[in-house]
Amino acid sequence: MQYLMKKLTLLAALVGITLLSSSFAPSPVPPAKKLLAFPVAGKKSNIGSFWGASRDGGRRKHQGIDIFARKGTAVVAITDGVIVESGNTPIGGKVLWLKSATHGWTAYYAHLDKKAVKEGQYVRKGQVLGTVGNTGNAKYTPAHLHFGIYKSNGPINPLPYEKNAPKVLLKQAPVKRKGTSAKKTVRKRRD
Repeated sequence: MQYLMKKLTLLAALVGITLLSSSFAPSPVPPAKKLLAFPVAGKKSNIGSFWGASRDGGRRKHQGIDIFARKGTAVVAITDGVIVESGNTPIGGKVLWLKSATHGWTAYYAHLDKKAVKEGQYVRKGQVLGTVGNTGNAKYTPAHLHFGIYKSNGPINPLPYEKNAPKVLLKQAPVKRKGTSAKKTVRKRRD
């Protein structure tokens, strides 16, 4: 009986230490945080509306972030994956859904001015998907990208995944062609 009491006391102490030490553990960091690209290319963009902000007079909450940039600014894939849906909706306007090849979630891009990819297309991180716009219910707002991340149980705050993501810088490099001054976009990443 005494042996059993010693074992139970030891077990209780270990459980207490484990619980105590876990309460001081840092918050979990999204595992994909450093592996993603920022969804709007270039240096001149800013997040102007955040997750959870009130929408439609408080009837709903914002389920993403709004990244403001000039209309026509390139929107890029934050990770490798497949465009699982491309459409046009009353709220999102021109939208794309990118299913991540490695992370188990889907990224949502809304209010696009133009789309450069098609449904079913495989894309690489940093590849241009379209351009920033103000379609859908954003037609009276400044141009921006509504960006969200969805897991199987619904939307999650994308900011922890994106706030330190490197921006994709696109540089215009001239391409010599007969009788034209066309330019080709060359992708450069800032890591």
